[in-house]
Amino acid sequence: MSSIDPPALLRRQTQTVTSISLSTISDIQKLLRAAGEIALARRATAQVHLKSDMTPFTDIELDMEALILPFLRERFPDYQILSEENGTQGPVKPAVWALDPIDGTKIFLNGLPTWGVSLGSIVNGQPALGFFYMPVTHDFYWGGEGFGAFLNDTPLPVEIEHGLDDPLSFLAIPANGHRHFEFDYPHLRCFGSTAAHCCYVAQGAATGALLRRVNLWDLAGVLPILSQTGVQVEYYSQGAFSPEPYLNGGKIKEEILVAREPILGKMRTLIHRK
Repeated sequence: MSSIDPPALLRRQTQTVTSISLSTISDIQKLLRAAGEIALARRATAQVHLKSDMTPFTDIELDMEALILPFLRERFPDYQILSEENGTQGPVKPAVWALDPIDGTKIFLNGLPTWGVSLGSIVNGQPALGFFYMPVTHDFYWGGEGFGAFLNDTPLPVEIEHGLDDPLSFLAIPANGHRHFEFDYPHLRCFGSTAAHCCYVAQGAATGALLRRVNLWDLAGVLPILSQTGVQVEYYSQGAFSPEPYLNGGKIKEEILVAREPILGKMRTLIHRK
């Protein structure tokens, strides 16, 4: 965070609902980096198990949660905690931390780079502070109300110049998206991580993203980053997405579109349910 102006951030921080200091943000970043190093060091010896929905999880993710969750309980006693591998912990509270130790487990197990550690807070039903760290590439996306959004030390753009017709534009879609939708658009990519897809939209690399069969822990780390970069998050059938109904960890049943306006409206016309 060497190139960020701490006094300026501290002045902005007084307006944020997070009330979290830059020192605490730095501690969280160090913790997520340490968790990512655990995953990198142990990938080759991971013990893989299957959940009831046949999605994989590993012993590494349990150990990563064992590193991160005690920190959250100690530093944020007034927060409820929701994690992919341990579910909801504690009574319902206005503030929630949601953790996905490895977003993109299949990509991780295949030795590919587009996976990461995702952690985000929801306060009074609104995205507050989020982090997504990609250990292979050392890309660290983070942002929140009163802070803005960053890739490492570089502020992320609020506007992008290219649209859907730009030759470099692409939409990030789920791996099985073609089974459920028809796309009237030729430039489609899948990187195997919901959080990575969203961060690529915030960065301006992807023009938009379609998300399918996700949970709040997949999104909580990136929702604050998206909100701080002017990216809209809406249900496929229209209407703004709200994280509040999913604080219990339930599956988000409808698909979600992620893009800046006016791209989001145009994007909706290019994606048709089969």
